[in-house]
Amino acid sequence: MKKVIVGLLICCSIGIQAQNNAIQNALKTYDYEQAIKLIAKERKTPEMDLLKAKCFKNIALYNDAIVLLEELVKHDISNNSAVNELADCYQQVGNFSKSKLYYFMALQSNPTNRFAQLNYLNINYKLKDWKQTIQLAHSILEKDSLPFLFPVLGDCFAQLSKTDSAIYYYKKAVISNPEDYNTLSKLSGIYLHAEKYTDLINSTNRFILSDSSNQVINQYNGIGLCLNKNYERAIYRLNKLFQQGDSSFLTNYYLGASYFAIQDYISAFDQLNRAYNKDSSNIGMYYYLGKSAIFSGHQQKGIQVLSKGLTMLIPNDSVLFNYYYNISQAYNRLNKPTEEIKYLKLCCQCLPGYRLGLYTIGSIYDNTLKKPEEAMKYYNLFMATRSNAKADSSNSPQTASYYNATQARMNELKEDLEQAKTKY
Repeated sequence: MKKVIVGLLICCSIGIQAQNNAIQNALKTYDYEQAIKLIAKERKTPEMDLLKAKCFKNIALYNDAIVLLEELVKHDISNNSAVNELADCYQQVGNFSKSKLYYFMALQSNPTNRFAQLNYLNINYKLKDWKQTIQLAHSILEKDSLPFLFPVLGDCFAQLSKTDSAIYYYKKAVISNPEDYNTLSKLSGIYLHAEKYTDLINSTNRFILSDSSNQVINQYNGIGLCLNKNYERAIYRLNKLFQQGDSSFLTNYYLGASYFAIQDYISAFDQLNRAYNKDSSNIGMYYYLGKSAIFSGHQQKGIQVLSKGLTMLIPNDSVLFNYYYNISQAYNRLNKPTEEIKYLKLCCQCLPGYRLGLYTIGSIYDNTLKKPEEAMKYYNLFMATRSNAKADSSNSPQTASYYNATQARMNELKEDLEQAKTKY
């Protein structure tokens, strides 16, 4: 009987071992679906549930993994493996707030653990909590130098508009990893925006020495050369990109601008016209394209482009009238009649039918500045519009009263001016 029992135990042990081997083989070959099926046949334990949850996660069944992991954490909050896996699953499904909560739990249970620190830092970065990310990164860097954190700090400071700090950490990142063109691209963008063209050229030149094929860095280099007025070198750099198939707006525009600067208007027109066809809303291009068109034999195109550029640069008369009128009202309230008149005259230029403007200018010269000759000039201009207003007079007694009052005042001014003449 004893021999029978021992035999049964050995058989069970062999069966369990075989099942475990089958699970391990499935995991080794990344056959997670098969592993899940095999684990389902096993007795339910926290270890098996955690393993099953990892399998779900590895085949992007994050919600299934979350259900298992939530149950594990609920029963044992000290299960750091389950807590970290749960935080990662929530991160994968885009629920960064819950992910942060569980990463924080993992960090609280082991505050000095580098893995937990980096996970918590990363989720704060994804939540765009730039200040918290900076604080966490500095805390880690006080104890260890992790080059991985330099571009992260550069991004945070850039988002906070602290340009000098962003440049400092981006430069450290590029020094520690010269092949990191993504960080160099961000650094180049800051240099370009800050008009630090020499720094832009030098930093991109160093990269090009080791990798001359990167389109983004070559483009930044060419733009920097153009803006730094190194036109021949800019043409060499940007034309090489163009010949390699780069037909982006920036390459066309700055290559065209470089040709324009050396008065090669035919080449300038070709490149700027390509840029114009990609983005005609860029105000800076109209003058260069228009002049290049005219000087390369495309006069009608030049007229069309320059005329359109003028309409984009200068608001229409009705918009200008509103601006000028409100400025005149401001000077009226400030009791600055000379400036008020200046803008009322601009109103009349924008809107020739603005009869009340003529009357107002005349009355300011008359009553405030005491210049009867100037007052008569504008009263006369106002009265000259009376024929145009006759049709409105019956419907607008106020308009008629303005003319009547002005005529009466003009008669008075004439008498005053004549008396002044006879007096002398």
